[in-house]
Amino acid sequence: MYVYEVLMTLLLIALGLALLYAILKPLGDGLFNTSAWVAKILAPADIEQTETTKLLSKFGQAALKEGWLSNIPFITGILFWCSIILSFFYHWWAAIAMYFVAIVLSLLTKLFWGRSASFYLSLIEHKMLNRAADNKRYNDTERLEAAESYCKDLQRIILLYEGSGLRPPTPKQLKDIPSGDVSYWLDAHTRLSNLRDQA
Repeated sequence: MYVYEVLMTLLLIALGLALLYAILKPLGDGLFNTSAWVAKILAPADIEQTETTKLLSKFGQAALKEGWLSNIPFITGILFWCSIILSFFYHWWAAIAMYFVAIVLSLLTKLFWGRSASFYLSLIEHKMLNRAADNKRYNDTERLEAAESYCKDLQRIILLYEGSGLRPPTPKQLKDIPSGDVSYWLDAHTRLSNLRDQA
């Protein structure tokens, strides 16, 4: 009887972790997708897409998400796998069931709680402003200039996309967005809505 209670407790903890994973998933994906998108649209437009430019884009994305923002996608992955592992202690089929429960819950939360690109851009800009203030306090002029430059770029993007309600592009959609074109995502959706209105 005692073993059964422990296993049920583990299963309930696993369910709680899956629920926490589902709650954090929209934030993690939104931050990841937004930072990848911003890094790509801030890259020079005239450079050829090579492995080096992809690597530079990754560095730009990492610079945008430095600090606690970069931990959110990592934490969601840990929560997901911990819920499956704890479910496995209950029974082998519980791990499979928990996998599907976590996926379905995360899809539902992304559908209903997913935010616009402006929300994630504001979070990234706020973190960048804090980083600029820290760099100013420590007299780190190179990083201060880089942070202030990012802040100006982010403010320009926020002003352009504010009120549009557009969600950040997924990694698949990001492949179609050209480097250096800040307004492409907005223009593409405007054209699409105009086509729908004409139909």
